[in-house]
Amino acid sequence: QKAWDALPAERRPRLLFVSVDPDRDTPEKTGEYAAYFHPDTLAATSPEPALQEFATALGMVYMKVPLEDGDYTMDHSSALVLVDPQGRQAGLIRPPLVPADIAADLALLATEAP
Repeated sequence: QKAWDALPAERRPRLLFVSVDPDRDTPEKTGEYAAYFHPDTLAATSPEPALQEFATALGMVYMKVPLEDGDYTMDHSSALVLVDPQGRQAGLIRPPLVPADIAADLALLATEAP
């Protein structure tokens, strides 16, 4: 977070956390979880099929996995997708997700942005 906060506010990329479990994740719950990553993180979700279309467009996958007790869990991609201001995929950060490396990559992108 220190590296992120060191970037000038006007150069910081926007962070968007998207929940893939709209059945359980209310907007409030999704917002609370997103703030865990950084207070400026935006949060969103969507009902199906729009959520699936969004994930597919970014090359991400998720699926509901039934559990023996009748509940379920969500399996999903763990990559971070970088999207440019025009809505195009500009990059992908794959696991392992090391905070210092992510901060360095985002700082580099922020200094290279027009």
